[in-house]
Amino acid sequence: MARRFLFGLIFAGLLWTAGLAAFIAALPKPSSDTPAKSDGIVVYTGGGGARITAAMSVFARGGGERLLISGVHPDTSLDRLSELWDGAPELFACCIDLGREARSTKGNALEAAKWARANRFKGVLLVTSDYHMPRSILESKTEFGDIEVTPYVVASGYLDDRGRPQSPQAWTKLAGEYTKYLLARVKALFSFIDF
Repeated sequence: MARRFLFGLIFAGLLWTAGLAAFIAALPKPSSDTPAKSDGIVVYTGGGGARITAAMSVFARGGGERLLISGVHPDTSLDRLSELWDGAPELFACCIDLGREARSTKGNALEAAKWARANRFKGVLLVTSDYHMPRSILESKTEFGDIEVTPYVVASGYLDDRGRPQSPQAWTKLAGEYTKYLLARVKALFSFIDF
């Protein structure tokens, strides 16, 4: 019995490792083209300021009517975020919204979907890091319903030019994200059960 359990653990470990390799190989490449204009732009915070800077850049170039920065820390002010802005001051003043409720990717998706519906948007551009995009799309499409979600991928710095993890820390981060992605997939499959 113990032997069978051990073999089961080894098999599960090998399966998880193969899945991690496939997950890393399938990660989207960073977006380089200017995206088509969307009704709104939403960025899920995290990964330093690269995501926010990328979203602000797309927004400043006319990529959407409004920008939501979702998951903003309670201590972060609009003035602090304005330091990352290099567009027209009046655009920043009128059309950037801060979402402070989200504490997870699921929370980001809920917050962003609520914002998109309140603004009657039919489509949003979702800005986040390469490694975070698969789970973000999964969670967002569940919450957004018929609102179209278009990904805009930001380089995380965890992958080299060939798409391989650059360091042991990168492996750890990607392994953690892969595990969270698997859990999100399971929850999506069993969405009729309240976890």
